[in-house]
Amino acid sequence: MSRDEIRRVRANAIDFAYLERGAGPLVLFLHGFPDNAFTWTWQLDRFAAAGYRAVAPFLRGYAPSGAPADGAYDPRTLGEDVAALIGALSPDGRAHVVGMDWGGTATHAALVTHPAPIKAAVVMNTAHPYTVLSGVKDPELVQRLFHFWFFQSDSADWAVPVEGLPMVDYLWRTWSPNFHDPGHVAGVKRTLAAPDGIKNALAYYRALWRAQRERTVPVGATEVPTLSLFGESDFTTRYAAEEAPGFSGPYERRILPALGHFPHREAPEMVTGLMLDWFGRHPG
Repeated sequence: MSRDEIRRVRANAIDFAYLERGAGPLVLFLHGFPDNAFTWTWQLDRFAAAGYRAVAPFLRGYAPSGAPADGAYDPRTLGEDVAALIGALSPDGRAHVVGMDWGGTATHAALVTHPAPIKAAVVMNTAHPYTVLSGVKDPELVQRLFHFWFFQSDSADWAVPVEGLPMVDYLWRTWSPNFHDPGHVAGVKRTLAAPDGIKNALAYYRALWRAQRERTVPVGATEVPTLSLFGESDFTTRYAAEEAPGFSGPYERRILPALGHFPHREAPEMVTGLMLDWFGRHPG
């Protein structure tokens, strides 16, 4: 079996595709946008070598995973995906979880709505619901989050999926300006170029905005041990300190100097070491 062979599991009414390395306690790695499960290959190898079963699913709507028939991409549903994936993949029904960007949004939701299956979590470059109000009031952050607002518009439906997907190149270049990863970015483009790939990716942003307006984003304090990592130059870092009320259990926040939005690829050895240390301290 190829080490990058795509496996499949049914969870929360979605046919999830995933990558897997190793054997042992489950660690779930959840990617963001514009990205795919291959973003975690370095971490999968290191965690497998450390005695874990490391699994990285393609999020709902990201090929080759299936898309929801009801078009649901809201945070609460993403949190249900986390719990369902753990239930489907872990013999004891529990796991450690790593999430960034949309994977981090899913993790934050699961920490509030389904904390029991999660032994400990690492969340990276993800705006916690407690920080959103400050962000939308800050003109500089609104400007840096231009993609969020642009993706709400009908114009994004035809402007983002133009030939060559230059928006993907632009976001990687802008969000991690000191890092170049052309091979991986080309693979991300192939994921998003699949039928309805861009449509599904934009649906995450639109579902979050609706959930924020309707106040259905899960908010609360979790007792699950959580390490929160932020790249120093990432747009989520500006109000990172305001997320502290969301954690009533063991919690640490680390700002990673000179790193951007994709620190697990920019400095994989250092970032993976932090993850392994956190889970080693909180084995569940």
